[in-house]
Amino acid sequence: MYNLNYSPMVINHYNQSREHYLQTVVTYHQDAILLVNENGEILFANQIAEDLLKLSVDQIENNTFPFSLKISNPTLIEYGKSDQEKRTLEMTVQPAVCQDRPVYLVTLKDITGRVPLDQKIYLASQAFESTPEGIFITDAQGHILVVNRAFSEITGFTNEEVQGKEAHHFHSDQRDGEFYLQMWKSLSVTGAWQGEIWNRRKDGEIYPEWVTISTIKDGEGNLSNYIVIFTDISSRKHTEDRLRFLATHDPLTGLPNRELFHDRLDQAIMRARRAQSSKEDKWHVAVMLLDLDNFKTVNDSLGHAWGDRVLIEVAQRLQNCVRKSDSVARLGGDEFTIILEGVANRENCELVANKVLHVISQPFELNGENFVLGTSIGISIYPTDGEDGETLLKHADVAMYRAKQTKGCYTFFNH
Repeated sequence: MYNLNYSPMVINHYNQSREHYLQTVVTYHQDAILLVNENGEILFANQIAEDLLKLSVDQIENNTFPFSLKISNPTLIEYGKSDQEKRTLEMTVQPAVCQDRPVYLVTLKDITGRVPLDQKIYLASQAFESTPEGIFITDAQGHILVVNRAFSEITGFTNEEVQGKEAHHFHSDQRDGEFYLQMWKSLSVTGAWQGEIWNRRKDGEIYPEWVTISTIKDGEGNLSNYIVIFTDISSRKHTEDRLRFLATHDPLTGLPNRELFHDRLDQAIMRARRAQSSKEDKWHVAVMLLDLDNFKTVNDSLGHAWGDRVLIEVAQRLQNCVRKSDSVARLGGDEFTIILEGVANRENCELVANKVLHVISQPFELNGENFVLGTSIGISIYPTDGEDGETLLKHADVAMYRAKQTKGCYTFFNH
């Protein structure tokens, strides 16, 4: 068995050595260390503290600690009589006991040279969190490391839900493989890529993004991370789609406008020519030009707002008279057109014309009153009455002018 009974001399030597070691550690520690009593009087200060606070050993007991003693997490303070002498200190205050009396153990770390860097880190952190663009950072393998607040607001996913997962899990895969091949090629060659992709929100909604991807390399030049910045462009896409629609459609009724009408008529004529060459029976195209009768009375008696309601309902009634393969358009005012494709003879046109006359003659209930309108229709047929769209429309207009003399009827163009 080992003898664990040490002599008083051995114990005393151990205590002296331990005290010496502790004194050495405190004296040569890189931070300022002080003991301060409850009255704020400095009881002890190591060499760093003496230099930092400009104290002298023989005057320590006559000095009062210059800062408020409050036990807390590390706090930043400034110390110095002039701007040139000012230092930024990180102060930590902890409770301690010395000679059976409560004291404060104070540590002061001089971080003057570190403050600008800390400020940059703080500003970068604030920018990361406050920017309206979604941002996430991945490792070299594409696993998400961190996301900002805008990422969560746009996608609905929190940082905890996506952290560690591969970023491609949130793509909707509406692009083909060639698209992503070009993306990775750009990243490997230039270190950056930007473009439009489609992603998926937490609720399953697919939405468009404008994305910028940049690569980050470590000190040895190896790829370490990807930074992805994206913007939800759903509203922009909606606006673009709306502008494209308005460029080719009537904003009131939603029907094709004059420009789209001419385009569809040209396409119909091309299809008719192909059908004619293949000896098919139904290879004619009919153009109907309609003008409402007595429409002016609605505007004059009720106002243009009610007149607009009539035009919207007329558009709906006309669409119910034709097939999906036919086209109804509004050229302007109370003037509408219908393109009938695959027409075999005049009888086919007469069936549609009579249907239109009937539905338009049905009363319109406006502001508690019933208004009865009519329509006059002029009809031209490809290729008998013209071999191009402009000629067909002109001849349909001539036929409509003749129909207006009687009103409430249709007339075919006669050479």
